[in-house]
Amino acid sequence: MKRILVPIDFSDATLRVIDLAQQLAKALDAEIHLVHVKELTAAAAPGALGYGLAGMPELAPMSGVPIPVFDPMPQTVPVAEDEQSKLTHWQDKIAQSGVKVTLHEPTGAVVEEILNEADVVNADLIVMGTHGHGAMYNLLVGGVTKGVLKRSTRPVLLVPGPRR
Repeated sequence: MKRILVPIDFSDATLRVIDLAQQLAKALDAEIHLVHVKELTAAAAPGALGYGLAGMPELAPMSGVPIPVFDPMPQTVPVAEDEQSKLTHWQDKIAQSGVKVTLHEPTGAVVEEILNEADVVNADLIVMGTHGHGAMYNLLVGGVTKGVLKRSTRPVLLVPGPRR
């Protein structure tokens, strides 16, 4: 086991995940690949979120109402400075312990990007947190952990978050 992939989401479980991954990497002489996925937001068409001209933007030129410019490309959710500094701090902390660490920041759908990075770095293990939200939360929102577990062909080690 030489490459450990560690998805980072800034949840309560993150510190425990990083600590455990660091201990494993030191014991196994492995390297850590931190992954923080920059999610995409879906852009909505003009009038799609409200009735704006009775839901018919094609009437805008006749009404004199300015037509909003529609950018069909999804936008990335910006990473806050605080989150960027945490990523840098964790990367430095792991490196100072003598473990080789690389930070990956792909953009896209979270589960797909985690699995893609696992393939790119040829990860031997994925270490990630579980939040324990419960069945209803996972039904309504879905779960990254659940998605990775269902689709990964690699071993996945789940680290529970702190008890509430």
